[in-house]
Amino acid sequence: MEMPNESDVKSIMSISSKSDGSTGALSRLRWRNAPLHERCTMSDMTKIKDAFQAAYRNKMLPTEFRNLLRTLLSVEYDEDEFKILFMKINTSRDGEIDWDELVSHLLLGYFANDPENQRASLQLPIMGLPNVMRSQHRHPISRICFCPDVNKGSDRSTDPMQGNYVTASRDGMINWWSLDMTLLRTAFSSSPHLKVRTTWVTDMVCMPDVNIVVTSSTERDLRFYDCTAKTFTLKIVITSWEYMICTMYYHFYKDLKEKSILICGDVGGNVRVLLFSPVKRGPFRNQPGRALLQLRHVDLQRRPYLLSEMKLVEMNRVHSDWVRQVSFYASLHCVVSCSTCNDALLMCDLAASKTHNMFRVEKGIQCFAFDEEAHVLVTGGPDCAVRVWNPFVPGKASVVLMGHHAAVTALALQGGGLIIYSLSRDRVIKVWDVQGQVCVQTYIDIPPQIGERTPISAVYNPATREFILAAIKIAIVVLDEQLNPQHTDGFTHSRAVAKVLYNPLFKVVITCGMDSIIINWDPVTGKRNAMVRDAHTRLLHGELIPVEITAACFDPGYQLLLTGARNGTLKVWNFNTGLCLRNMSIEYMCEVTNCFWVEGRILAVGWNRHVTEFEDAGSGENGKSWETRHSDDVLAAAARAPITLATATYNSELILWKLETGQPYRRFSCTEPMLRIKMQYNKRAASPPTSTTPTGRRSTSTVRKPSMSAGRESIDAAAATEKARARRVSRVTLPARAQRMRQLAVHAAIFLTTRPCAMRVASLMVALENGQVQCWSDHPAGGIQGSFQGIHTAGDYVSALATDVDNDYLFTGTTVGYIKIWLMTNYLRDEKVHVNMPKLRLTFPFLWRDRIEGRAKRSVRDQPLPLLLSSYRAHLRCITSLAYIDDLHLVLSGSSDYSVRVWKLSGEYLQTLGSFLPWSLEVTRFPPDVRKVASFTTFKVWRGGEVSRYVPGRVAPDALRDITVHELQTRTFGAPCPEPVLGRYVAPPARPETQALPRLDDSLPTIPLYAHLRMASTQPVRRAPTPELVRAARLRREPERRPRTHFENRNE
Repeated sequence: MEMPNESDVKSIMSISSKSDGSTGALSRLRWRNAPLHERCTMSDMTKIKDAFQAAYRNKMLPTEFRNLLRTLLSVEYDEDEFKILFMKINTSRDGEIDWDELVSHLLLGYFANDPENQRASLQLPIMGLPNVMRSQHRHPISRICFCPDVNKGSDRSTDPMQGNYVTASRDGMINWWSLDMTLLRTAFSSSPHLKVRTTWVTDMVCMPDVNIVVTSSTERDLRFYDCTAKTFTLKIVITSWEYMICTMYYHFYKDLKEKSILICGDVGGNVRVLLFSPVKRGPFRNQPGRALLQLRHVDLQRRPYLLSEMKLVEMNRVHSDWVRQVSFYASLHCVVSCSTCNDALLMCDLAASKTHNMFRVEKGIQCFAFDEEAHVLVTGGPDCAVRVWNPFVPGKASVVLMGHHAAVTALALQGGGLIIYSLSRDRVIKVWDVQGQVCVQTYIDIPPQIGERTPISAVYNPATREFILAAIKIAIVVLDEQLNPQHTDGFTHSRAVAKVLYNPLFKVVITCGMDSIIINWDPVTGKRNAMVRDAHTRLLHGELIPVEITAACFDPGYQLLLTGARNGTLKVWNFNTGLCLRNMSIEYMCEVTNCFWVEGRILAVGWNRHVTEFEDAGSGENGKSWETRHSDDVLAAAARAPITLATATYNSELILWKLETGQPYRRFSCTEPMLRIKMQYNKRAASPPTSTTPTGRRSTSTVRKPSMSAGRESIDAAAATEKARARRVSRVTLPARAQRMRQLAVHAAIFLTTRPCAMRVASLMVALENGQVQCWSDHPAGGIQGSFQGIHTAGDYVSALATDVDNDYLFTGTTVGYIKIWLMTNYLRDEKVHVNMPKLRLTFPFLWRDRIEGRAKRSVRDQPLPLLLSSYRAHLRCITSLAYIDDLHLVLSGSSDYSVRVWKLSGEYLQTLGSFLPWSLEVTRFPPDVRKVASFTTFKVWRGGEVSRYVPGRVAPDALRDITVHELQTRTFGAPCPEPVLGRYVAPPARPETQALPRLDDSLPTIPLYAHLRMASTQPVRRAPTPELVRAARLRREPERRPRTHFENRNE
């Protein structure tokens, strides 16, 4: 049954009491698996609280709580759903829940449904440092604006991705810049009357529809320059204004019939509007005999015939101080102006009759911005406050945002006015969330070289989301960079993904990132259940800095999460509520590379070169250290409870530990896997040896073991085979002397826990730096059992390992971004298992035969086992973690490209966690970034095998089976020709239109008769082409019509 949206509540305090009898009307209905926070009303909460108070010790068992939900809320849960719900509520994990735990669970549900929480972004809107460049001006820039290219057609549309930036400095120098801020050309604006003293340009505005640039100066004049064809010619000069014009704005309509508007504000508080028709460029059209038109301000008032195309509308004394900014509100046909006085902002129409709204602020308004569709007006001023107004309610601001420490000088809006960017005089940008009325970010990285004591002019381009600041220098700041669907599907974290885990108990996915964020995901819906920010932090200069998460795992009961960080700290979390339950540390600023939670104990390894053990039930911060046996940093580790712990280091050391006692019992070198290293347990040998290289050993201290894989696999070790394999894998073989320089580092390890601990069974998989995956037995008498190549590109190696519950598959992820799936059922085991290849081919399209084999298949020609089931490119960067969901048959891959992607077991791409696209586990797609560089093998896997032209068992279609006897006799094959066969050439031409009789001009004494005659065209008439069938018939008959020679007649 589908749930209605009648109880969409946000918090317990805001639940309406008007639905007291809501459960009575639905007493005979049963809501199936309904979210608990959506079914509770105020009266229901009161009844549930009374039931808890009447219960024994104010707690309820699962059966009691289930009966309570069934009787009071009419909610019925399945067994698995109720089990998950009860475990989420029971945070104390004692099998009983109380009233406080239920309230906490409901609050988390309301918080998860809050749109503000769903809107929360993982990264800050402004990232990185601004791009600072030289202004190419001698003086500070007084104005920067964007001049779009206008379509010269009837629509006169503009594109924010087509145009130029224009900057003007005080000395009159004007520069044109491309969208990537490349200097295009330079011009100078100077007064034609001044010969010695230079001018001071106060403002500049572009009029792109008529190709005019207007400048205002301290000479109280307006200069109109023609910029057609990269010229800069002075066309009109209007001088002798009453006050100096200090700000301007230009607006034009798409309709040519509407007049264009140039708004000017001066230092006397006056607003003047110049109106003209843009038809044929209006007053700026080229007229012979008039190169420059000069007139005064009074001429526009008293003698308008001097410039009849331009009309002047004046609004005198609307402000008592300088006009700081002017604009035009097109949807209301209103002029908007602001000033730093009590009458701060005026919004009125040109006739000042319909709309006349005055917004009053005590210290005035310095700048403003508005969104015409959402009707949101935002202002900033000297009082350091950002105000949000309703344009129709000038009496009081809707929202006042405080936080700046200097006057606000520029504003930019995003998302229909929901996000505000405000720039203050001290070069600080604040990002505001209007709905939450909070400051999201304070950006202080604009350098003082931009202009420490100079007013900063700013312009915002909504298409590129670039906020360009200009004064002494130019700074480009990207505001909340928008994702391009052609390049990415979105990001899961704001930094590289460190760990991806699947919890089979709660059926959720946990992702941990280098941004110190832990996210709880629902893999079915793609919804973010919970998020923990700044999971690990450290104090630096009095500020808490987030620390990267490097390791994570679940407890044996899958109810808690353990995370390790780069600074050596470990934390225990309730991942459903985001509550930190315990803090631990192995060593200060020592990275935790792996952590494990076995029964009763927590184990952590890292750069301190030993294992640190904690009690899971204790509360201590420091643990007990095992003996130090490694001589380098531990990079990889794997645990097999309750038997073995394996740790491997950067210098190729592999040590097997007993989990019960914490003692090492076997030691190997992955570079020399056949080398037996004797374990010494006396106190003097407790410290790690200085070297395990072959050059530092005596011949009597080592015993070489025979090959364990000789009985299983007949591997040809000839030089030709090795060279062929190296050529297919594209590996660079190092000389033997160079290989001894450094041992091979181990980057990943995993146990196949379903395999027995036997001498001949390989249960430990170790990934090396040379691309090989070694298979080891954790039995005391075991050792290396075999190895296989896990890569097919040069310089690549396996960086992540995962397996399924039954250990039938081994998933490997490489640094280049490839995911490979290997069949492990019949590899290095005692018993032989039959492999059903037809079933595997139905599941994995990679196994289908290709006409030309790709590199992935060529690299395993001499490697029959383990069987490579699939290989495809999943990311462009290193794969850091893999996880497999057995119930849904999904593979999750986390990468350093900030994303966690979801794949089918067959290799088809589904979605990215945190994507902006609609979530679906049915529709397959292509990753937009990988599809540009993917190979044909990867495309074949993505398409489910459609690239392959040969499918085993498919019979090739007979192209001749449809030919009949009649077709063989008449030699006509295939479909008949469309009618008409000869085309339209034989059809009679259409009748010409009837022409009116000529009207004779009888006004003259003689009638010019020939002037009224209709003459045929002098152009030659083109012959119609011959139809194809007629041309083919003529070509066949030509040999028959050819005359015979006397030699041919004689032969007859």
